[in-house]
Amino acid sequence: MSLPPKIYDENGRASFGGSQMWLPDPMLLNSGCGIIAGLDAITRLKGEEGMTRKEYFDRFFEAKDYIRPITIGKNREARKVFGKEFLGSLGVSAGRFRRGIRKLAVKEGLNIRVKPFLFKWWEKIPGYLEGGDPLVMLFVSPFKKITVEYPDGWKAMCDYHWVTITEMDGDTLWVSSWGERCRMSVKELKRFGVILRFYSVSLEKQSDIV
Repeated sequence: MSLPPKIYDENGRASFGGSQMWLPDPMLLNSGCGIIAGLDAITRLKGEEGMTRKEYFDRFFEAKDYIRPITIGKNREARKVFGKEFLGSLGVSAGRFRRGIRKLAVKEGLNIRVKPFLFKWWEKIPGYLEGGDPLVMLFVSPFKKITVEYPDGWKAMCDYHWVTITEMDGDTLWVSSWGERCRMSVKELKRFGVILRFYSVSLEKQSDIV
């Protein structure tokens, strides 16, 4: 198991990882999940189990300068593009995530390894989780949206989203998303047309450095 940091609100309630939904900026709210996944991974590797939202916001606005969403134009007002609402950002790409989290790690004084994997990922995830290192997933599903279920049963339908994987139990993948412990279906993620990227983020061991 690899748990995300706890972020405490003004009432002392702890979240399950960070959430871009707390942000006032509509573009970052729309495309901040990749930044959140990277920041949470670095936070855990530093051994930090929790912080206040204010402290987390300060860290987030630093992290976004390293893990950068792909943005188009400067107008952050919602507008229609091909019939869909567009807020000026295409989100954090897989390539930008890998480059950005490495740069963020250096800034935080860490030397990390970002290991991608994909082939028979459903068989590999338990082993990675057992090691305790942060495990991040990007899913892209342009034809049929993927279900991310909240603890209270409410279901969000997403076509592009970064999450942190925390547990796997049979067909259920437990993830940190929007500051909640959410569940996803392994069977649904295996569906044809779903593009997946998995990254194990770990501290580089001295013996691994050439």
